[in-house]
Amino acid sequence: MMQTIMRVLVISDIHSNQAALESVLADAAGKFDTIWCLGDVVGYGPRPNECVELIRDRTSLCVMGNHDWAVLGRPGINVDDFNPQARQAVLWTRDELSSDNRHFLDSLPALPVHPDIAQALLVTHASPREPVWEYILTPTVALENFDAFSEPICFVGHTHKPAIYRWQLFQAAPGSTGQDYEQMVTVDYLQPRPGDPIELFTSATQRLIVNPGSVGQPRDNDARAAYALLDLERMAWVHVRVPYPIELTQNQMRRQAAQKAH
Repeated sequence: MMQTIMRVLVISDIHSNQAALESVLADAAGKFDTIWCLGDVVGYGPRPNECVELIRDRTSLCVMGNHDWAVLGRPGINVDDFNPQARQAVLWTRDELSSDNRHFLDSLPALPVHPDIAQALLVTHASPREPVWEYILTPTVALENFDAFSEPICFVGHTHKPAIYRWQLFQAAPGSTGQDYEQMVTVDYLQPRPGDPIELFTSATQRLIVNPGSVGQPRDNDARAAYALLDLERMAWVHVRVPYPIELTQNQMRRQAAQKAH
C-alpha cells in the first residue's frame, strides 16, 4: 500500500555543516514523510561530501543554491564577488568533492520547481525572480517577487533567516463610497516563533513567500540550526530550532585550515 505523504521536512542552506544537518534529522525523526532541500548544500563548512550524500539519500526534492552553483564553476557567478571565507570554501570544496557528489549537484534544478506531491506550490533557492542569487530580505523586494510567480506559496532559502512574507490584495466593496482606491496591495513580514504552528492560509487575495532559515549557518542571532515542518493536509508550518555541537564543526574547520596550510 502506497504511503500518503503529507508531512514535509523543509531545510535549506546546510553549507557542508554535517553536525548541524545530522542534529536536524535526529530532532525531526518520526515527524516527516519526505524532505525538501532549498539549496546550498555545500559552501563554508568542512564536510561537503558527507552533506551531499545525506541529501542524495534522504531528500525527494533539492534545488540549486548559489554556493552549489559556484562550486560547479557555472557561469554567471564570480567567486571573486564572494567574501574571502566563502571564496576559500568554494575553491577548497571544488577539490574535495567526489565525482558522484559533483554529478548530483550538477543535476539540481536552477529554476523554480513544483513538488510532485504539491503541484500548486513553488520551491526555489533565492527568489522566484532570480532563483539562484537574489536575497528576499524586505517586504519591498518580496512585493516585486510576487509578480514573478502565480502559485499560492513559494518556498525560498538563501537569506539564512526564517521569515514569512504575506501578500494581500484589498479591494473596495462594490458601490462603496469614500474610497481613495479601487484596490491596494500590501506585503507584511512575519517572523515565526519556534514551535508555534502557523496556518499558511492562501486565497485569491492572499499569497505567501516562506523561508525556513538555515541549517548550517543561521544569521538571525540564534546559533541553533533552523528547519521547518510543513503539514500539507492542514497547510500548517512549524518553525523549529535545535542546538548542535558547534564546537565540532569549528574543530573540523580548524583541521581543514591546517591541512590546507601544509
